[in-house]
Amino acid sequence: MKKNLLLTFTFIYTLYFSQNKISLSHASQYDDFIEIGIEIDKPVSKFDLIDLDTLIISDTKNNILKENWEYPLNYNYNNGITKVRRFYIPDKKIKTADIKGVFNYFTPSKETNTYFDLGTLKDIKRNVNLIDRKITDKNPYLHFSIVDSTEIKKVFPDFEYKEGDEKEYKKINFKDFDFIYAYRYNNKQKLVYFFNDNPAPGYHTFTVGDKKTRINYILIKLKRDITPSELDNVRIELMIENEKSVRKIPFELKNVVIEKK
Repeated sequence: MKKNLLLTFTFIYTLYFSQNKISLSHASQYDDFIEIGIEIDKPVSKFDLIDLDTLIISDTKNNILKENWEYPLNYNYNNGITKVRRFYIPDKKIKTADIKGVFNYFTPSKETNTYFDLGTLKDIKRNVNLIDRKITDKNPYLHFSIVDSTEIKKVFPDFEYKEGDEKEYKKINFKDFDFIYAYRYNNKQKLVYFFNDNPAPGYHTFTVGDKKTRINYILIKLKRDITPSELDNVRIELMIENEKSVRKIPFELKNVVIEKK
């Protein structure tokens, strides 16, 4: 009986990982860092989101490389198939490495209370946290809102910035942007947003963070010459992970060649 159970488990285990094949996208050494890209076979969909839970890079003597946080990378879920991390170059030369890690595979849905269609921009209430109270009661840190310029002026009454050392300080020109949203999450529970099915919308954005509340405010220009009707009908969807909606997929890649760039 035990033997049959073991064979069944092995079959399920193999099938499970064959559905989400994990491979190396690239392993490259640049002047200042080593970049590792890991690829997973999955649909490119807002209902199939990935994030790296852990990624450990070790050399042939089992020395573990230290992750480099100096460069801006996406440390949240995305709907693509590749996640990238960067590491400091070790003192001793490294030609090959072993890679071990875990993917978080997030499949948001209404059934698991992780997918929320907030509606179109014209109907969304401003300057309030739009996250369901059932979620914020358990995790009050989470925040997502659509705000207006009065909120920005209230939070940052004397805010000025300059676009270069030679430039003068100036105030934000709100006419340069279509709308403003604000968010906050932590590693305990992450959230992802889509505007018209796009997780990275806009060709021009401006970010300002409130150090006190840790909320980031994003001023966004979606497209040139957007009409009032187009703007009103921008659909906003929110995905908030929970334990029921996330699968953890471990992986291991041996003797990976680090290519010098």
